[in-house]
Amino acid sequence: MTKILKKQNMPRILSGLSLDILISMKNGIKTVDDIYEEFSKEPKKKIYDTLFRLSKQELISLQDDKYRLTEAGFTELASLDPEKDGTWKIIIFDIPETQRPVRNFLRAKLKSLGFKLWQNSIWISPYALAPQIEDEINELAKHYFVRLIKTTDINHDADLQEMFK
Repeated sequence: MTKILKKQNMPRILSGLSLDILISMKNGIKTVDDIYEEFSKEPKKKIYDTLFRLSKQELISLQDDKYRLTEAGFTELASLDPEKDGTWKIIIFDIPETQRPVRNFLRAKLKSLGFKLWQNSIWISPYALAPQIEDEINELAKHYFVRLIKTTDINHDADLQEMFK
């Protein structure tokens, strides 16, 4: 089983407070007191539990009494508000039925990253991919038929442009 499958079985679903905390940390390191002050309308226990959960998910890390976003945290934020970069990303795969959990995981991951099904086992996205995501796809490609194709030119792409309005 690959590293990507060991990390998580499904895309993350973040609560409103979790997302708000991640966004607030995007611009820098925060102490617990900074976070309690910024979210003072919330009970401290709820904030503490949220920070604990985000740490367990490895989206933030605590070092020297200060919280900071991890690489996974930045990647998570980028996937929530993706930017088009002028390059189409096409993922094609052929994962056998005997490896159904891998196939289901890959589909869920692609959906969470903003990919859309173009044809059977062919997914497409105009959004920038974080290097970590490309690394995970390359790791999968070592074990299964999974290919990432990047292109700036697709003929008759009006239907694709419409998919991503």
